[in-house]
Amino acid sequence: MLKAEQVRRKKLYEDVVEQIEAAIVRGDLKPGDFLPAERDLCESFGVSRTAVREALFALHQSGLIDLENGRRARVVEPSAEKMIDDLSGPARFVLSRPDRLRQLQEARMMFEGFLARIAARDATDEQIAAIKSALNANEASIGDDEAFVETNITFHLAIAKVSGNVFLDSLHSAVQKWLEEHRRVAIKRAGAAERAFKRHLEIFAAIEAHDPDAAEEAMRAHLQESIDAYWTVRAENRESEEAPAA
Repeated sequence: MLKAEQVRRKKLYEDVVEQIEAAIVRGDLKPGDFLPAERDLCESFGVSRTAVREALFALHQSGLIDLENGRRARVVEPSAEKMIDDLSGPARFVLSRPDRLRQLQEARMMFEGFLARIAARDATDEQIAAIKSALNANEASIGDDEAFVETNITFHLAIAKVSGNVFLDSLHSAVQKWLEEHRRVAIKRAGAAERAFKRHLEIFAAIEAHDPDAAEEAMRAHLQESIDAYWTVRAENRESEEAPAA
């Protein structure tokens, strides 16, 4: 049952935050612009220095301004990474539900299939070399599950970076973080690393050949195998925990 309390008036610093945010959205304040000094802000908004400092801290936490000792606050452009990171807490809570985790796994399969297609279409010789380097490191890590997981991430990130789209790149990084448990569980299935690396070879070959259809198909097949491995290991672990002691 909801326990309600009386609604309180908005705090002064929140009003200051809203007005500065609105100025940034309108373009009155642009990235690189310095805000007025604290004393001037106090006079402009008619609030105390404490309220101004709380507002500046809140704006800094949201990624809209930069605060450095001895300098006035400066407007910055929010990074895609910051915006994605702000979703991490709620995402981890939602993903504690198996049905939602399955949906993210499926969404990742479609999303990374698309990124593989872009890589096969657009990758430069330099980008292909970077993917190849990540692939070689991945091969060298077979036999060390922790290292394989890390080099696996690097391989997938190298493919994602080909798009040159900061939002796609950041979203990919976020999904990798949200599925951290998925990777560490899936790798426990016998032969998982060897199967994953074989798929990585197929993905790379398609990208190197600039074959978008083959790259997407190989990526989707790879991630479907990873999904299957995860749920197989989860089921085996659950059966082991429920088995009566001998």
